[in-house]
Amino acid sequence: MTELTQHVKNYWKYEYDVTTGSMVRLLDAWGMTLQGASVIDAGCAYGGCLCALHDQGARCVGFDVDDAYVSLAEQLRGDRAVTITKGDLYLDTLPFAGRQFDLVILHDVFEHLEQKHQTLEKLKTFMKPEGRILITFPPYYSAYGAHQQHLRAPYARIPFFHLLPFALSIVVPRLRNESPNAVDEVRKLGRLKMGMRKFERIVAEGGLRIERTQAYLISPNHIRFGLMPVPAGPVAHVPVIRELLCTGVVYLLSKE
Repeated sequence: MTELTQHVKNYWKYEYDVTTGSMVRLLDAWGMTLQGASVIDAGCAYGGCLCALHDQGARCVGFDVDDAYVSLAEQLRGDRAVTITKGDLYLDTLPFAGRQFDLVILHDVFEHLEQKHQTLEKLKTFMKPEGRILITFPPYYSAYGAHQQHLRAPYARIPFFHLLPFALSIVVPRLRNESPNAVDEVRKLGRLKMGMRKFERIVAEGGLRIERTQAYLISPNHIRFGLMPVPAGPVAHVPVIRELLCTGVVYLLSKE
């Protein structure tokens, strides 16, 4: 059994708080009832989101590719009737295949995926005819769109550092005392460049419709840094500017 450290407990609490403080409120404002709703979280990490939705009355399952996450999520769910298992979005066979849900969640996962079109096709198989997909991510061109906050070098964590010429191709690979995984992920995000316009094009190509959108100047994820969410308002509709200023975005998708 993977050790349940205080860091893991704190991160689970952060997942839980982001869900109750922002996601639940958005879904309620958008007319989605969680009481009795069936929910699947693809890439559920420690399961804090699932536990929060369960506590709102939803029937929840989830999966993650990381064995350690699954083990820790099982410990952290307590006596909640939440099912969490291992699953890989890149494989043909996914957990809970054949089941359909009212809500499919991909929380801050989509930007990391190489196979974006294929993943959307797989997520669509989980949707009930009137089901929804909720996807969140930080747009790439925003201040920390490459997740460079996970690097140790202070200057590499400067906002927009990843947009400087040669920052990811030359500077980041030469940083010392960095986690190889963090370096690889920052560079991968720089290659994938998951912005809002690109996402909206992928959604349209996948035969889905954007039903609702909420963008933030300060993402709900930043509560872990002591910051309160700030909605983007009209900025969310200004081409180019929105890519730079919106640090988080939530999309609710439905079938066309």
